[in-house]
Amino acid sequence: MSDRRPTPTDRRPASPDRRSALRRDARTATHWTRVLLAQPRLLLAVKTALAAALAYWIAPQVPGVAADYPYYAPLGAVIAMYPTIKSSLRQGFQVLVGVVVGIALATAVFSLQDGRPGVLAVALVVGVGVLVAGIRWLGAGRDWVLTAGLFVLLLGGANAEAYSLGYIVQIGVGVVVGVVVNLVLVPPLYASRAEERLLRVKDSLADRADEVAGVFETPWPLEDDEWERRVGVLPSTLRRVRETVAYADESRRMNPRWLLRRRDLGQEYADLATYERVSFHLQDVAEVSGILGRRIGRQIGMPDDLAPDVAHAVHGVATVIRRHGADDVDAFTDARRRVADLWDAVDRHRDRPTTDTSGGVSIAVSLGRIIAALDPDDTTAPRPEDDAAEEGRTAGDDDTGGRVGGTDSTGPVDDDSAPRDTAPHDTVQDGEADAGR
Repeated sequence: MSDRRPTPTDRRPASPDRRSALRRDARTATHWTRVLLAQPRLLLAVKTALAAALAYWIAPQVPGVAADYPYYAPLGAVIAMYPTIKSSLRQGFQVLVGVVVGIALATAVFSLQDGRPGVLAVALVVGVGVLVAGIRWLGAGRDWVLTAGLFVLLLGGANAEAYSLGYIVQIGVGVVVGVVVNLVLVPPLYASRAEERLLRVKDSLADRADEVAGVFETPWPLEDDEWERRVGVLPSTLRRVRETVAYADESRRMNPRWLLRRRDLGQEYADLATYERVSFHLQDVAEVSGILGRRIGRQIGMPDDLAPDVAHAVHGVATVIRRHGADDVDAFTDARRRVADLWDAVDRHRDRPTTDTSGGVSIAVSLGRIIAALDPDDTTAPRPEDDAAEEGRTAGDDDTGGRVGGTDSTGPVDDDSAPRDTAPHDTVQDGEADAGR
């Protein structure tokens, strides 16, 4: 045995060309990994193809009679290959259960007749199979009860027992291979996609609010209804976003890649719930705006001089929606001030019938609720002790039993002495109060 020590020449580092080639290969691998991650469908196709090929290569190595049926292994791999690991496990297990139930059904029918299966045997397998497929807990396996039953009944023939064993074993091999490939080869995570969808839906809500504001900046009656259609699709858009968030939540379960970013999707769910409430109230604003803009409402009206105030308030709320999550207190303060200005404008028409201002009242209430939905803790709302007008209202408490009519950014304040449900905001002047006393 030689005790020769390595010389500096033996430890010579790789040549510059070799290092450049290694770096180039690493960059290429990183590039294609990013391409696959950015294209979930392409990633799924690559993984499914690999799993099917690997399962078909393993299938003949299975001991026993199951090796005679290798073509079911790639089928099992395809069955188990779903975008999330949890889905792969669930679907694979349910399919295996469904196949076992179908084989048991076909075996039972075989035991009731002699020779090749006849018309009645086929009818019995199909009829009972359809009934069994109605069991909900079978999940994805429901579709395989009838398939497995017919395969065993019609293709098993005299070797039905061996065929059944080969069928279930090779399907199981494929399922295991599919789950392992899905787990090992870039297990998918969809948290980033959920975040992107939420950002897009937030911008969409803000854009729709600006479009609604535009209704009050154009001549009436309205002719264009495209803005109304875009507001109308918000519920379906939010349903798809909710599915995306739920999908992202499922993709992190049993996923080793999630260990690198330990957090749940609680904030995403909270934002989604907020945007759903905003969408609900924005649809109400859009419906009232459409009625007003087309001048088709009898119980919903609004003086023309309120239009600029409504547009100004809705634009302010659109800004708050767009800035949600940025902790922009100034945007909330400005929006609340604009809605309060709208209430003041409505109060100036207190001498008119309620139906003449009901449209403005409805919009103001909805805008206040949108702000409240975006700021559930009410952290940006003005406090009574910070309101300079509070002293004037307090001075009149002796006449009103502690209650004064008016409005705030979310709606009218009760006043038993007010002639209508939208009493004027801070319009009780000192002289009038003195005269009343």
